[in-house]
Amino acid sequence: MNHIKEFERFAHEYQNYKIIQSRVAKHLVRNTPFCGRYLLDIGAGSGEVYRNIDWDFERFVALDSSKKMLALHPSAKVRKIVCDFDDACCWQKLGSDSFDLAFSASALQWSKNLEKAFFHIAKTAPFGAFALFTSGTFATIHEILGLSSPIYNKEDILAFASRHFMVDYEVRGYRLFFEDTKQMFTYIKRSGVSSGRKRASVAQLRHLLQTYPHRYLEFEVVFLWAKSRYC
Repeated sequence: MNHIKEFERFAHEYQNYKIIQSRVAKHLVRNTPFCGRYLLDIGAGSGEVYRNIDWDFERFVALDSSKKMLALHPSAKVRKIVCDFDDACCWQKLGSDSFDLAFSASALQWSKNLEKAFFHIAKTAPFGAFALFTSGTFATIHEILGLSSPIYNKEDILAFASRHFMVDYEVRGYRLFFEDTKQMFTYIKRSGVSSGRKRASVAQLRHLLQTYPHRYLEFEVVFLWAKSRYC
């Protein structure tokens, strides 16, 4: 997974660049109507969900594909599992653990099979709280470069989730401002919000730097608060 290579490569710098991810995790947790005792975080990273939980819990399982990112995650009451949530073996690693509530903030948009991921989660916990960046993220950049987004649109996200959960949702837009385009594209590389794949030529990127019309990057996020159809 190319985006995981990017997380591994820049894990030591991620704390300085996770601006939008921090806002997303905070909004997701603070608006979650469920307060579970046994918690699972899928794509836990360095622990943004964990840091926003303000109730007592018994156990927290932090699951992520990046060992370096999990090394940054707090450890109190936490079991850390390094695995890819797209891999069926990953769910077997949870063993006999039971969960009240599954979180995922800023990770599931990278799934190669999002509907299957939702299926596994819905079988694992009765309630879920998820935030996914959509194809509306970096929309102007993709338009200028003539590229499609590497992540799902909000319509597909909602359709896949609704097959396995009863869902309340919210779509929110964010803008992150920069002094210049150089800082902007450094942020894209270091923050983990790109796919990690080289999808544009040097000439295209030079053109983008010269013509990008905004002093901000745009993000679109779907928040889902969900009850499993299986539990």
